[in-house]
Amino acid sequence: MGAAEGARADHADGWRQWLRPQRRFLLILAVLAVVTRLIWVLLVHPPWDYVYSDMRLYVLRAVSLAEHGIAPSRQMAWQAFGTHYILSLPFFLLGPEKPWSAQYALGAVMFGLCSAGAVVLSYLIALRLFARQWMARAAGIVALCWYPNLSTAGFFLSEPPFLLFNLWTTYCLIRVLQEGKRALAAGVFGGVSFMLRPQSAIFLALAFLVWLVNCLRLPRVRLRHIGLLALPLALALAFSLWRFHVHTGYWGGIAENANMNLTAARCHNIVTQAFKSKPLLLRSKRHGNTRDGRRVSLPGYRVLSKRFADESPLGLRPAMRSPTIRFVGYVGDPKIHRGLRRECYRRTGAIEQLRYSVVNLALQWFIAKQWPTNERGREYFLPVTEVFRYLFQVLVLIPSLIGLVAAIRRAREDPPRALVAVNLLSICVIAAVFFGDPRLRTPYDPYALLLALPVYFAIARWYRARAGRRADAPLRDA
Repeated sequence: MGAAEGARADHADGWRQWLRPQRRFLLILAVLAVVTRLIWVLLVHPPWDYVYSDMRLYVLRAVSLAEHGIAPSRQMAWQAFGTHYILSLPFFLLGPEKPWSAQYALGAVMFGLCSAGAVVLSYLIALRLFARQWMARAAGIVALCWYPNLSTAGFFLSEPPFLLFNLWTTYCLIRVLQEGKRALAAGVFGGVSFMLRPQSAIFLALAFLVWLVNCLRLPRVRLRHIGLLALPLALALAFSLWRFHVHTGYWGGIAENANMNLTAARCHNIVTQAFKSKPLLLRSKRHGNTRDGRRVSLPGYRVLSKRFADESPLGLRPAMRSPTIRFVGYVGDPKIHRGLRRECYRRTGAIEQLRYSVVNLALQWFIAKQWPTNERGREYFLPVTEVFRYLFQVLVLIPSLIGLVAAIRRAREDPPRALVAVNLLSICVIAAVFFGDPRLRTPYDPYALLLALPVYFAIARWYRARAGRRADAPLRDA
């Protein structure tokens, strides 16, 4: 073996020795994560007790997929499809016929295991970021006890599977940067994340930029790694576009609710109502009824309108002068929504649209409450949710943003930490363009915690150094 090969082998052995997690701690962490999550989804907060609104639609689409496969139906294209595809597995295995008790139980176990896997991955990512193993352990313990990600496991929503697969993607990407391994796995898990939430494409694009600014400094990452990573992502995108075309009859989308969400974000309306005919629309408008037709509402904007007057910098200020937008047609029709947004842009102008983005981002951090906990089960679970919402605001938000800026500034020196940072940056971009919500933010909380931890460590080190200088001062004076 030559000197160069020997040096590379020694380097790899050093990485393996350092990065091999203490098996006992990892085993204990994994067992605790699985046990707590299964107790949560099977006994404390079973998701089958909360099948309404979005959760009900995910279940109905999962059943429809198990019964009919990918058949033309515009309703199947309303939301991103990854969640109801995963949720359809129990109905494929046990049958779509009612009663659904066994199917619900299997689905609950799947979602609980997704949440448990995220705890383990948070620890494994921390091992690769921090030189001090106690910091990695602290990250694992915080992830285990982080109630928001435990809470969402009790709902049939996109958060639990997206939490798992996005962390898995990040972990594999870090291994690609550090070792030149797991490129194909990163692409596969990234493709699943995209199908669960198409917004993950922003993170993947930013991750590519992290590699681009470091391509000459990362000899282990070669073009074949980029190809292995890109192939599953391209297949996921192609399948998503084809599926959307089957359900809607036109090309150019992944989920039609994106049209309505973007309109609401740029027009600041709380309720969107679509009607089959103009007489039905006029009757609804005449009676001031905001609950008929095909109706979609945004709870965060409702909280915003109640808390702040329109004159406030954080006021709702609907572009159409009404918190309700009504029209004749399909609720997700892209042409209708493009016309609505053009009118909202004309009425507001660039400065007001910029203010809308700031308000949308503030919803994610300060204003909106965690849906759907604030609707059902609020007497038991909302107080705990609110405690953790305030803990995030007080203890995590500012340190994580400091850590985000520091990690991006040092992207050339520490690209793995920059990957974590751009993950958090991506949800901030999404919240500003569309709208923020604590529930949509919670799958990104592990990244905020991982970025905040070194900031607290730096503060503690500065405080110890300052205390040491004070202790030495009397000796110097003497």
